[in-house]
Amino acid sequence: MITSPFRFDTELSSADFEKLGRLLLRGSHIDHMIANCLKLQLNLDEDQAKVMIFPLTTELRLQRMNELAKLKALPSGKAANAFQQLRVVMKGIKAIRTNVVHAVLIKGDFTLRSKGDRTFTMEQIFESEELTNYAGILALTLRHELGEPDPDYSPPDPLPVRPPVPAFLKSYIGS
Repeated sequence: MITSPFRFDTELSSADFEKLGRLLLRGSHIDHMIANCLKLQLNLDEDQAKVMIFPLTTELRLQRMNELAKLKALPSGKAANAFQQLRVVMKGIKAIRTNVVHAVLIKGDFTLRSKGDRTFTMEQIFESEELTNYAGILALTLRHELGEPDPDYSPPDPLPVRPPVPAFLKSYIGS
């Protein structure tokens, strides 16, 4: 096996790599559920969704879902609440995911040059875990309310209260 030439391989612990991977995978699944929610709103089959929905960015998916919800209300108050909360928290989740995936590690911090040197520390990224879990609950709830329940998951009733927004994400999400 060819040895990695990167310093960060020894600067990050196995636990750090594991937690980063877990957060990224959760974010990917949330994004996938959002796509499925738009697919349900449009009543598309899987092949149609692969052409029309899955190539869209998360932001565009949420925007289209919002536009559709204005034309035809979501099926329940719970769906509407989950969707509105999801739209808000995904702004912060997106910033974190983008930084972790596309940034470079400079002195232990994730720095994204294409976003004006936007930098998140490892602690900040890990601090977003509760918000990521909350977004997952919202996405699963919305998908459930739109008519595609997960056989292994029942959405909580009522939805949990949104966890406190970490200070570093308030510029993306608000209070």
